[in-house]
Formats: sequence, C-alpha cells, structure tokens
Amino acid sequence: MVATSLVALSLAASPVRVAVLPFQNATNHPEYDVLRQGLADLLITDLAGAEPLVVVERERFGEVLSEVKLQQTKFFDQRTTVKVGHFLGATHAIVGSLMAVAPKVRLTARVVDVQRQTVLVTASAEGSPDDLFELEQQLVRQLVPPLRATCEGTRSGHASLSSLVTYAQGLDAADRGELDQAKSKLGEAVRQSPDFALAQTRYAQVLRRLHEAQKVRGAALSGSAQVLGAHLEALLGKPPLERALAARMGLANLALLELSHLLAAQKDQARFVPPSLRADEARLSARFVAHAAALVEELKAAHGQHVDPALSDEDQALSKQAFGLDVSTWDFATPTSVAIDLGNFLGSGWTPYRSDVPQFAVRPSPSQRSAAEFAAARGWFVRAAQELPFDAAPDERPALAARLANEHAEWLVLLGRREEAVAQWQGFLDAFPTAPEFPVFGQKIEAVMLLDDQSELDQRQLKACDGGLLERGAAVATRIWRAEGRAGLTAWSASLGRCGTQDPRFAQARWALPAAELQRVADCDGHELLRAHAFEAGVTLAGCQSAASSR
Repeated sequence: MVATSLVALSLAASPVRVAVLPFQNATNHPEYDVLRQGLADLLITDLAGAEPLVVVERERFGEVLSEVKLQQTKFFDQRTTVKVGHFLGATHAIVGSLMAVAPKVRLTARVVDVQRQTVLVTASAEGSPDDLFELEQQLVRQLVPPLRATCEGTRSGHASLSSLVTYAQGLDAADRGELDQAKSKLGEAVRQSPDFALAQTRYAQVLRRLHEAQKVRGAALSGSAQVLGAHLEALLGKPPLERALAARMGLANLALLELSHLLAAQKDQARFVPPSLRADEARLSARFVAHAAALVEELKAAHGQHVDPALSDEDQALSKQAFGLDVSTWDFATPTSVAIDLGNFLGSGWTPYRSDVPQFAVRPSPSQRSAAEFAAARGWFVRAAQELPFDAAPDERPALAARLANEHAEWLVLLGRREEAVAQWQGFLDAFPTAPEFPVFGQKIEAVMLLDDQSELDQRQLKACDGGLLERGAAVATRIWRAEGRAGLTAWSASLGRCGTQDPRFAQARWALPAAELQRVADCDGHELLRAHAFEAGVTLAGCQSAASSR
C-alpha cells in the first residue's frame, strides 16, 4: 500500500514522459521483424492522445539506439530498457513483444519505471490476426491507468496484420530514405485497410517529402542542365566530328534526363503525365525530338566515315560531376536506329534504351494526344525503312528490320490497331522467313489476335462464368490490354459483370481487374473513365496513383 502511494505521488509530482521501444519479434518468424517499429508506432500514436502523458517521438530512436549500439539487438532486458530510457530522457519505457501470429496473434507489453528500475505493469492481448486493431487497443487500455493517464480513443485507426506488415515495410523504407518504395508500401497499406488512419498520415508525410525532394533535385538539375547544355551547344558543328556528334547525343539525352526527373520515372517503367505537367513534358519531349532528328541528318552526312562519337575527358568529367553519368552515350547510333527511336518515342512513348539515361515511357504517348504526333511517328518509321538498306550490311539487316517491325507493331497495338500491327510482323516474316525472330513474331500475332490456346481457354471460361478465370485474372487482363487496349478491357468488364449475377466474385472482379491493369500500364485517363462507370454502379475505386508499370 505504501509503495503504491509512493508511486502515485511520484507520478503526480512530475510529468510522465514515456518512451515506447521497438517491439521484440518472439515468433521465430524473421519475416515479422519489420513489425518491431510498426507496432511501436501504433502505441506511440495512441498514447499521444492520453492526458497528461508526454510521449517520445519515434524519430528520436534511431540516433539513440545507434549510440547505445542496439540496432541489431533482438531482445531488451530490463537493464537495457533503463539505459535507453535515460538516453531519451524518459521517466517510463514501454517494451512490447509479438509472441505469436498463428493461429492467433498474441501481444505483450510492460511498463518499466526508469528511475526505480522496476516493472510497473504487464499487459497482454490475444485474438484473430484480423482484429489486430482491437488487440493493440487492449494493450493501451491496460497500460494507461497505472500511468495515471486517460485515453479517450484511438488515433491510429483499424489495421489488420497483413496491412500492418505492409505499413511497417513502408515505415522502414522511409527511415532509410527510400521514399519511392515507402510511398508504394504505405499506399498499399492504405488500400488494404482504408480505416488505417496512421497509414494515411504517414503516406501523406512521405508524399510531402517526395515533393520537397523533387523540388530540390529539380532546381539542382535545372542549373546543372543549363551549364552542361550551353557547353554542348557550343560544340555542335565544330571539329572534330566525333565530339560534335557526341555533343548532339548529349543534348538529346539531357532532355530525356530532365524529363525523367520531371516525371520521377524509373527504369523500364511507364509514367502517366498529369495535365499539370503536360506543358513541361511537351517542351522537353520536343527538345529531345529536335536533337534526335538533327542527329539522324548528321549521322547520314557522316556515312562512310569511321567515327566513334565521344566527348573529351574534360567534357565527360563535367557530365559525370553534374549527373553521375555520361549523357553523350548512345550506343550503335545510325540513321536507321535513331529514326526507329524517334518513331518509338513519338508513338509508344518509350525512350531509347541504348544510353546511360534509364529507359522509361510517357503515357499518354505523344501520338495518343495529338494527330500531328501520330503522323510524325509514322513518318519516322517510314524514314527508318528507307534508310535501312543503306545503313546496314546484308548480314545485319534482318536484326535491324526485326527491331523496326516490332517497335512499329507494338505502337500500333498500343493504339488498338491490331490488324495493322499484325501486318508489320507478318511483313517481316514474309521478307525474312529464316530469321530467329520468326517463332517469336508468330506467337505475338496469335496473342494479339487472341488466337493462342491461352486466349481460347480464357474465352471458354468467361462464357461459362468459370471461377478459374479469376485465378488468372491479372494475366488475362494483360493479354486483353495487349490485344485490344482500353476498349477491350471495357468490354471484358461488361462480360465479367454479366457473370456477377451467378457468382459474386465476378461482380467484384468486373471493376478491380481492369482498373489494376489500366493502372499498371499507366493509362490513368482510362482508369478514371472506368472509375466513373464503377461509381455509377455503386462501387468506389481508389484513384489512379500514376503508378509505374513494367513494359
């Protein structure tokens, strides 16, 4: 009784400052190690609403744990807990453990009085993985009263075990400074548990950090680009030819580099260009096209000369100092190959892959937004076909012709003009029947025309409303998009809806599968149209995140 009274007097006499340490993973499943910070973050957020407690912010733990050499410590004994509490200036420390995850989740926690080095209270909660929110709340309700505090309710929001794992992965990525990965994981956690308020808060914080970082990078890039661009412009048309050609390549790549930063593009991914950025995107794209078009003419004029475009060591050092790469790199550049690159960029939105600037794509592509750009894309493919006989030795022509036919066809597929696309592939097969690309192009023709065995199986299962189709739903959506584009996915959505009267899974898949595919290919305009139709049907879809998509 006396001891209890002394504790009460002590708590009343000075503010209670609580530090919530990272949880222990005592499950023997290393994949749950990531939850150490995630579970602690839930407690920190909810205890922050308990009056009159003062809760140590999570951001302070990194430097402190590093100082006391606890980064890899798996379990906190009482002596360690007291040590960390002192470093953080806390009067009390909370140490929790994830004891089990299956068949039930079991959480434990204890409050340690840092000054007296004693355990004030021990709490535990056990239940279904889907009720993790309630389990965490049970801990809070047990931990708060001994600290002479009151807690009116949760601030963290509802989270399942799976969404908390995803959230914790995002939190970990943010702590490492990997903001793009953090954005992806936290956004996924929000979609998994829409009522997970803490995930929404951290997601918004990461988006703000990304925006600020992009502004800083953009300002630095703009200054460096201006300096290097002016230097390269001064080299154009001047001997030696190798240096002038490399300068032209550098100016083209510099435009792409600025474009990639504008869109936060990543390697081998497509990026949706929101209306707010389309003016800047069009300016940079036009600059790239102008320099690449000039490069075609300059390479043609140099035909027959043995030139190996390269900047001087000083020029390369300036480029690498500013951007960490040699912007003048453009391997195997010939009038034909650069003309193909121009057709591909204006048509499908894909940048060249033979430079040090990572390849990416813009969506909608220039040809999708403008009839003039459509004509320009077709014109460059025609120009490439004209240059090819003069640009490659007989034994090199099949490979270059295959690339020309394939890039031209893939652009037409993107636009939904599949018969024209098939004509490009078939034209190559007729001209080069022994080429190694023959079977590959044959398979592409079957897939685009939905004549392959897999497409026929998809059609049979859809006709029968066979649930097995949904197990391969993502792959089916990709095949339909490749064959028929946005219109094909819209028609597929309607067909799935008809099956929804027999099987509720089809009703849900009707919107989710086409929406996921449209977001994967960065067709956010198409996604928003589908989203509007879903809303009319009483279904709410998340907005398009301008997500990147693999080619």
